[in-house]
Amino acid sequence: MESQFTKLILHTEVRWLSRGKVLSSVHELKNELIVFFTLENVPEFCELLTNEKWLENLSYLADIFSHLNQINSCMQGPNENILTSCRKLFTLKDKLQIWKKRVQKNQFDMFPSLSVTEESSEVMTFIMEHLTALEESIDKYFPNLDIFDLEEEEKLAEIRNNRTHLLKYKNVSLNEFWIQVEKIHAEIGKKLLKILLQFSTSYLCEQGFSTLVNIKSNKRMKMEFIEEEMRVCLSTIRPQIKDLCKKKQAQVSH
Repeated sequence: MESQFTKLILHTEVRWLSRGKVLSSVHELKNELIVFFTLENVPEFCELLTNEKWLENLSYLADIFSHLNQINSCMQGPNENILTSCRKLFTLKDKLQIWKKRVQKNQFDMFPSLSVTEESSEVMTFIMEHLTALEESIDKYFPNLDIFDLEEEEKLAEIRNNRTHLLKYKNVSLNEFWIQVEKIHAEIGKKLLKILLQFSTSYLCEQGFSTLVNIKSNKRMKMEFIEEEMRVCLSTIRPQIKDLCKKKQAQVSH
């Protein structure tokens, strides 16, 4: 049928970062799915895929999950911390408020897959309720990091206006900067480092799962020493191959 997708997975456990892509795929393949479910004699799915109201909800969910997936992807990485993650989520919250105002004006350009008609009052109510729920969830699970008392805020003001600290801040990483600040301002330095040490996302777990999937292949005869192999793959310390080779005698026949 000249679709860009050549396979349709019927039963699979989908990981959280891929669920938005599944919605987009269903939206793009709705015509092909109608043909498929007709041949498979599944009328309840055919009815859904021909229901305009259901398709409007699907279109909105495909778009909103694309936005959420983009935020999730931006929050994964070795240099991510709770401060940068919260800043990105508060940016999303501001966007939600902008989107709600545009929905009230019947403007839906931030949801390109959605095609709204004059009779689509139900989907507009659904969108407003969902955007409000997302906004409330961000407030609930990611509160503002207001954790400093008066004395600590005064010290932060001194650090912000110290020219030496500003030069260091521009030339080193955030973690290295606060390690240096701790040597001068011990209490506030320790407090900030504890915040930076917190795991803000599941990035490390996802990286471990992906590494195991790459190691675990059908070409392997055994799964022995898998812990050692994962440790090497996940380590940030690169092996000194030349030094290791010097300690080994080359095969005489070679």
